[in-house]
Amino acid sequence: MGSERRDVLTRRLLAGNAKSSFRRIQRVPRSFWRRRIIIVAALTVALSVGIVFASIPYLPHTTPPHSSITTPISQKVRGGTQTYPGYAELNLPTLSDNETFAVRVAVTNGTATFCAILASTFQAWAFSGNPSASTFPSSYCSIYEQTAQATLTFLPSSAGSWDIASLNYSPTQITVVYSPA
Repeated sequence: MGSERRDVLTRRLLAGNAKSSFRRIQRVPRSFWRRRIIIVAALTVALSVGIVFASIPYLPHTTPPHSSITTPISQKVRGGTQTYPGYAELNLPTLSDNETFAVRVAVTNGTATFCAILASTFQAWAFSGNPSASTFPSSYCSIYEQTAQATLTFLPSSAGSWDIASLNYSPTQITVVYSPA
């Protein structure tokens, strides 16, 4: 029985309609391969999406941009000289050492030099009896910038009470407005 079947297939192939039998044979594998490719592609996409969602918890967490004051604060800074500047401070009582702090400053009637410094260091200078420009502890400033308008951003080196000191080297009194950044 098996040899009869083989003979029939051989006769068909040798006869003129071999092309039609190959077409029928080729149709089945093409649709089979097409389905297989679609299934493999769908599995690849599903695995890729699964890997992306599974890796989300391992991505680095972004830190909040910064903390700032909540309401505008205005201060007058008396006039000074290059030797003995006028000064004022904005006290920031509870800053952490892992979060940046930003504040917008605007000066009217001139410019000011701003310094973010530990409150204890600034107060030691201010109450020293001789708060001169030469003894100002600028090396302890996280930022030290002279400007009329800017956004000051700094990362405290330690947690605690910090001051933003404003120094006025001009004889004219200035007004400094601190605003949320």
